[in-house]
Amino acid sequence: MCYHSPMHQLPARAAPKRELLLANHSFPGEYMIKAFGPGGPHFRAAVAEAAHELLGAHRVELRERATQSGNRLCVTLTLQVERVDEIEALYERIYRVDGLFLIL
Repeated sequence: MCYHSPMHQLPARAAPKRELLLANHSFPGEYMIKAFGPGGPHFRAAVAEAAHELLGAHRVELRERATQSGNRLCVTLTLQVERVDEIEALYERIYRVDGLFLIL
């Protein structure tokens, strides 16, 4: 019988700890998330859709920057958030985007 020790599990894919968010950000206020994934319109559209569905387009500013080869894309979201719950929910949604390989 084999089992995996909790010490060998991958870290949970979640927002930064609530305590850190509350200690370092004022609410309501601005919050920035950077999502890195494959180049092309599908990744950008999926990240944008996640943010727009949760916060509405009027509270989301999107910028993107592709690598020189165009193989990778960074989508920067500048958000107008009301509560810490919105940040936590958005991280959860972005983690479900196909192709995501890093979120800051």
